[in-house]
Amino acid sequence: MTDTEKPDAATDPGRGRRLGLDVGTVRIGVSMSDPDGILASPVETVQAAVDGSDVARVMEIIRDNFIVEVVVGLPVALRGNHTHSTHLAEEFAADLREDLEDAGLEIPVRMVDERMSTMAATQAFRASGVSSKKGRSKIDQAAAVHILQGWLDARRRVVF
Repeated sequence: MTDTEKPDAATDPGRGRRLGLDVGTVRIGVSMSDPDGILASPVETVQAAVDGSDVARVMEIIRDNFIVEVVVGLPVALRGNHTHSTHLAEEFAADLREDLEDAGLEIPVRMVDERMSTMAATQAFRASGVSSKKGRSKIDQAAAVHILQGWLDARRRVVF
């Protein structure tokens, strides 16, 4: 069982872009912050894959954008118990940590509680008139933005 993390001044990597990930069974929503860690923005949706190509694509994004920290949403059921999706996110984070280590990159991968991120993103899309079917990949990105923005806001209270 993975514990979720909260920003900590002692382990904060400092200024730089952060990556937010909403790991799902079919798609992975990706978001990124500005270099000052103030605002999260959607980046893309990566197809989840068992062959590791999803982790490879995220590694590419990390390298191309000089990412200093990765925030992965941990989908925990409302009652706090772990689900199949929880285990998928944990496995993805473990694979990503391993690839980062193999590449000689010391980039922390944080697991954060994302209980309501997809629901919040879906409701926001519905409110703006975008259907769930048409906006699925965008919803995944919006959920990743929600996850990362929550981290950035909490980080700002602790680090600055």
